[in-house]
Amino acid sequence: MSASIKSTIQRLKLVLYQRGVSPQDVEDIIQEAYQRLEKYQQTHEVRHIEGFLVRTAANIVIDRSRVRKWEKLADDPDALIIADDAPRPDEVYASRKRFERLSEGLAMLDPLTQQFIRQNRIEGITMARIAEQNGLTVSAIEKRMAKGLKFLMGWMDGW
Repeated sequence: MSASIKSTIQRLKLVLYQRGVSPQDVEDIIQEAYQRLEKYQQTHEVRHIEGFLVRTAANIVIDRSRVRKWEKLADDPDALIIADDAPRPDEVYASRKRFERLSEGLAMLDPLTQQFIRQNRIEGITMARIAEQNGLTVSAIEKRMAKGLKFLMGWMDGW
């Protein structure tokens, strides 16, 4: 083995050790890099052999690292599960059906009770404010809403 090949191999070993390659893998990577060099030289001219070998060895290390990552993922089926916070189609369908049922129940209430429930439960308006807007007492609003909500709870029972 010539002195230039020995010095190239030493430099390759140093580069690989600096990249954290284990001593048992260094020889295999250098051998693979030389094989790739020979194959590449069959169709291309290589001006800087040492640079080619260093770059090739670095690429081999990267390739092997990627393969190990994918092998770990393949061994752990849970690693490939992608969390999806979106509701499942059957949940969306069931939710729509419940909403339709609730809308039907609301439509069965008198318009004033509907208005009070919407203002309080959807718009967040206090009962005191609703009473003030409608010239009624808070007690009257509470009673009307209690009756309407009791009806809706019975209407929605089992849905």
